[in-house]
Amino acid sequence: MKRIGFIILLLHISLVAAFSQQRDWRVHTRGLLHQNVYNTGELGRAYNAGGTIQPGSSSMEWPPNSSMVLDRVNYPGQHNSFGSGIWISGTRAGNRIFAFCGATSNTNGDPVPVLGVYSTPVELQKIENFPVLENGELNPAFNPDEAEEIIISAWDTPVGIRVTRTSRAWSYPGYDSFIIYEYAFENITSETISDVFITFANTFAPSMFGYQRNHGAWSEAAFRGQPPSGLGDHFARYDLKRWMSYNHERDGLPDPNFFEVWSQEGNRGGLNSPQAVGLLVLHYDYDHLSRRNQTEQVFYARTDSAGMWDRNDKAKQPFLLRYENGNLPGDSKTGTWMNPILPRKTGIWNTVTDSTRFVDQFEPELWDYWKGRTYSSANLSWWQPVSRAYGFYPYILASGETMRFTVAELAGYGPGVAGDRIYKDLGGTVRAGVDAGAWFNPVPSWYDTLQYPHLGSKIYMGSTYLQDHPLPWYVTPGVVSIRDVADRAIEMYTGQPLMKYDTLQYKPEEAPATGSYNTIPIPFPAPAIRIEDTRAAANRVIWGPQVESFSTPRLRAALSHYEVLRAPHPLGPWTVIATVSPQDPEFFGDGVYSVIDPESNLGDNVAYAVVSVDMQGGRSGMTNLTTHETQAPPSERLAKVYVVPNPLIVTSGLSGSDPSGEIGDRIQFLGLTKRCTIRIFSYTGQLVMTVEHDRETFGNPWYQLSINNQIIASGVYYFVVEDRDTGERANGKFVVIH
Repeated sequence: MKRIGFIILLLHISLVAAFSQQRDWRVHTRGLLHQNVYNTGELGRAYNAGGTIQPGSSSMEWPPNSSMVLDRVNYPGQHNSFGSGIWISGTRAGNRIFAFCGATSNTNGDPVPVLGVYSTPVELQKIENFPVLENGELNPAFNPDEAEEIIISAWDTPVGIRVTRTSRAWSYPGYDSFIIYEYAFENITSETISDVFITFANTFAPSMFGYQRNHGAWSEAAFRGQPPSGLGDHFARYDLKRWMSYNHERDGLPDPNFFEVWSQEGNRGGLNSPQAVGLLVLHYDYDHLSRRNQTEQVFYARTDSAGMWDRNDKAKQPFLLRYENGNLPGDSKTGTWMNPILPRKTGIWNTVTDSTRFVDQFEPELWDYWKGRTYSSANLSWWQPVSRAYGFYPYILASGETMRFTVAELAGYGPGVAGDRIYKDLGGTVRAGVDAGAWFNPVPSWYDTLQYPHLGSKIYMGSTYLQDHPLPWYVTPGVVSIRDVADRAIEMYTGQPLMKYDTLQYKPEEAPATGSYNTIPIPFPAPAIRIEDTRAAANRVIWGPQVESFSTPRLRAALSHYEVLRAPHPLGPWTVIATVSPQDPEFFGDGVYSVIDPESNLGDNVAYAVVSVDMQGGRSGMTNLTTHETQAPPSERLAKVYVVPNPLIVTSGLSGSDPSGEIGDRIQFLGLTKRCTIRIFSYTGQLVMTVEHDRETFGNPWYQLSINNQIIASGVYYFVVEDRDTGERANGKFVVIH
């Protein structure tokens, strides 16, 4: 009772202090992996094992800018996490205290508040270290030895540990699909905290868009083979050599309707769940690990063995690798994972059977390194693979001392590439039957299928997709799978030359406590662009020459040319509408470059980007991607107003995507002044909708939604447009055919 009372008191103090704080978040958007970062420890969003994503936020979104309305269904996008966070426990004066800063639920799996319970926000700031400023000028403060985007968040916990998280992202192609998180855990009390347990609690669920498209829902239940999908095709894996825990879908979930369209060059790809997403450990604190006589941890005889302790009498790491479903209550199940008075949750590689397994199923040379380290709960990895705890323990932290960890979130185009099928990882095991214990090896990919006879009806993993289709535009050639991305993250963090950890063992205990970030060649930056309307409703892409003066010792190569790209949606398909050399007189005049889009259509939402290409063929990131509604300047006076198309024959086809509604439902009112009111009436004179037009455009799209937010029926409709400044009116009619 004493321990429980102490915990309640601490939580009460934390709750009172939190009233003066505010839960807030910033978003990493510089690279191609977008992620929300909270000042409470949460990542992605408040944990929820399904549902939807708040507009304007990201939860491991890859590729980015992926929300759309398609066939009148709103798809929030390619999000890959139900929400993640940091779990901490420690002992002070004999009292065990827990803090679940994200990825926690009640016993029913519903999310619980973190603010004021486990987290008290201290700091949140976003730093933009872009080489080019928003106005197109070069940034004189640009630091090439730092990340382009940095988010610093800090929060206090009832454990007495203040957590400071510094996360970094880059736009450099090949290095734009990971985010590196450096953590500092500081004891801000006057006491020593013992048996400190640091756990990275992550949920990986590729992909929201894919499961919505194929099964109508994105939820933890869908991945477990329960309703609504009835499919358990979601797998968790562990890469021993890279210390990487990741998830992938069985075959990529091909899109049910637009597979071939989206598979074309420059498009998004026809696989709706091509992502493999995961967590890579880059560094863990070794110095503060407790010695064997400094921990209260209870061990079974078979795990409390010589193999678990290293030459310095410290426990080999990782200490916990646990997969789980979406039910993550902090007061029961989760607490037992991080409590020293209970036996450890996951055992170690130690037995003769384990050593034989390494010889027969993995590389024999790995055994000496992994002996005594924990193994994962592999038998759950194809049944309850959404959540995982990646833990380090036991630590002893004196007052005022700090320990440091570094991890990276990653996204790749599948778990492997064509040549990776010769490698093996911890791909989970069969739970029961004659094949119980069989491992899902070797590594699959989207280049070919691999047979796994012990999987029964799920006899194969992988796909032949990339034998017949190109990589999507957002994947850098040579950096395809999550394994490739992990190797680039290691290179970026350590500053060591790029190595493939397919046969090498990465050792995070030997990595630096802070990243180097100063050895990667920097591509030539993209210019800042703006899009202008013209009287002819042809979009003009404009940028200045400032980036041509960019210089840094780490610049990859000099500028060769610009490529001007357009797409009907930020996901593609991207096409080149102009190739522009520096100072090209065809496009350069009056100190700016100007390119007219010949395919502009009034009312269309179009995405544009200008990419800098260097002399070696290296490309900048698409950091200036801009979505623009094609319009002409407003009419000076209200005269004839047109409806286009008229009649509107609604068909289910893909020719673009609008942020406000299904493109096939779009009706354009053209000929508008700056300030006018559009009233739409049924054939019988009933008011269907009122649209207030108040912007500098010639037209205004409407998506057939009535006042009651319902799609209107087929029929004849009338409209009246009134200029709010002059009182002038125009009217007409249009026909809708469903």
